[in-house]
Amino acid sequence: MKKKLNLLFWVVITANMLFACGGGGSTAPAGPTIVNLSTFQNASVVIGQSNFNGGTANQGGAAGANTFSTPYGKPVVYNGILYAPDYSNNRVLGFNTVPTSNNASADFVLGQPDFFTTTPGSAANQMRGPESIRVSGGKLLVDEYSNNRILIWNSAPTTSTQPADVVVGQTGFGLTGSSCTQAGLKNSESIETAGGKLIVADSNNNRVLIWNTIPTSNGVPADVVLGQNSFTTCIANDDDQNGVQDVAPTARTLSYPSDVWSDGTRLIVADANNNRVLIWNSIPTSNFTPVDVVLGQGDFTHKAINDDNQDGVADANPTARTLSFPYYLDSNGTQLVVSDIGNSRVLIWNTIPTSNFTAANVVLGQGDFTHYTANDDNQDGVADANPTARTLRSPTGVYILGTKLFIGDHSNSRYLIFE
Repeated sequence: MKKKLNLLFWVVITANMLFACGGGGSTAPAGPTIVNLSTFQNASVVIGQSNFNGGTANQGGAAGANTFSTPYGKPVVYNGILYAPDYSNNRVLGFNTVPTSNNASADFVLGQPDFFTTTPGSAANQMRGPESIRVSGGKLLVDEYSNNRILIWNSAPTTSTQPADVVVGQTGFGLTGSSCTQAGLKNSESIETAGGKLIVADSNNNRVLIWNTIPTSNGVPADVVLGQNSFTTCIANDDDQNGVQDVAPTARTLSYPSDVWSDGTRLIVADANNNRVLIWNSIPTSNFTPVDVVLGQGDFTHKAINDDNQDGVADANPTARTLSFPYYLDSNGTQLVVSDIGNSRVLIWNTIPTSNFTAANVVLGQGDFTHYTANDDNQDGVADANPTARTLRSPTGVYILGTKLFIGDHSNSRYLIFE
């Protein structure tokens, strides 16, 4: 259903052939609480499948209260309720408590009239391709990739079918068009709320937008843009802003930014098509601000997949410091977690890096930093017939809640909880 992963898989296959919680309003404890995980650790709980060995959309049948279909984006927990985006079923499932056993059923649904309907729509009580979710000041925000908009509920819903109150990216409900303007979006992948700001990864416009305050009315324009020097330029890696993509990125350009995180001071962006993660030491207040630190590359001009020796060509295997389409990320202010989707793994840095090309400390989904095959429990380089509690296939959204880590395991149509 979603076209972008088809291109991603082609890029990844070609390359291989060549050789919390942050400001999201969650209830995660602050301070010294960390996610203490080890490489290739088993998940404790699976949501969306009856057990760890199942990996089909809607468990191979129709949608229900206990199923997902290729979820993208980040879930969130607020007031004890888990809100989990269900991309291909065009809905968000609400669990009144965080599941502690496999195959849990949701208690309510947003975007659909019931647990069995999956029809997309653009009204205030409908969705098409919901991805990341954040909460700020009691408000629930849901990013919709396919409707080119962000929905805002003034009070986080606790029952089914509640309509949103405000829409960002469109002038009203029922509209779905994309645009390269100060108030428009084009396939935004993710959002963040921090320090009263709304920050959006406006992915297909190759930019990050910042609203200094969370909008309270429809169609409010953004205040700051990163990756571009104006609100009407949207070409990838266009440092001279002439409307033509440059050969190489720079410290101020972006190519398909897919996720954002902030604690109100720092800003971290997954710059997916440049195969890098960017860290601003302070949230920019002016357009086109250059970044301070880069991960996945040794400098700001390299962009190749898994290029540890920085010769501009993809290596045969990844390492602890390379990336292949880093998709989503999260932090608790101390650790940084990145879903490295092209390598079918999730990387964890025990401290947020302050220098370029810093190696990760822990990997999930693989037994070491050089393997990359999806669902490869025996690590023989060949995908197994079924997933397990410790394998991943196209991991997307990651979310830290205290000592727990949630991973949206997209192509296995499930969420995993590690603790």
